[in-house]
Amino acid sequence: MVEVNFESVSKRFEDGFTAVKNLNLQIRDGEFLVLLGPSGCGKSTTLRMLAGLEDVSAGSIYIGEAKVNDLPPGARGLGMVFQSYALYPHMTIAENLSFGLRMVKDETRLPDGEIVKRVQEIAKLMELGDQLDKKPKQLSGGQRQRVALGRALIRRPQVLLMDEPLSNLDAELRHQMREEIRRIHDTLGTTTVYVTHDQIEAMTLADRIAILNHGELQQHGAPLDVYNQPANDFVRGFLCKHIDEIVDTANNLFPKE
Repeated sequence: MVEVNFESVSKRFEDGFTAVKNLNLQIRDGEFLVLLGPSGCGKSTTLRMLAGLEDVSAGSIYIGEAKVNDLPPGARGLGMVFQSYALYPHMTIAENLSFGLRMVKDETRLPDGEIVKRVQEIAKLMELGDQLDKKPKQLSGGQRQRVALGRALIRRPQVLLMDEPLSNLDAELRHQMREEIRRIHDTLGTTTVYVTHDQIEAMTLADRIAILNHGELQQHGAPLDVYNQPANDFVRGFLCKHIDEIVDTANNLFPKE
């Protein structure tokens, strides 16, 4: 596990639009950091620059001691989980989990016995041990998301990246998967960067929240610290007011006797 550092990082697209502006942010070793903000605020672009899926226009990104601006995605030691499960429908769950390991062609490829061992270990962690012979279509949405997460973790990445991974699930499944994701993080301690626009998701998952708006970092800190001490009107409205309204609605629906 390692730290991640964004040092004065900006992203400008060819049409002149600046999606991320002079971002300075340190993600600590083993931390679960949530990038939070409305659509178009730059959070997914930030994640994609870290993943190597977008070029950095200015500044530097470090994973550990290594500057990774020019490294291809596969050389960064990352695991990635996105909105789409991207599972292979013709493969079993075991084959989906092991696919990345089996595709390695050089001397770093693990022996077949080690690959089988890792599949069993990750299936146990994801509570998928009795699903390994099934195809994705036979699984629930929550189970498929666990497979996608397990496929990212089976390679034992230095950093785990997740971009709105629960957006395709219904409310009950989102709640269950939030608990699962936090449980898995607490078990493995992998440095994690998680993107969402959902304030409740951020508050329940994060060790620390970094709130973005119009490509600029507005505030970062522990969830309750940010809620209790918002840095500006945007944070106060986007995070605090929204949560207060949810609490008020719940109190009105279920009044105390």
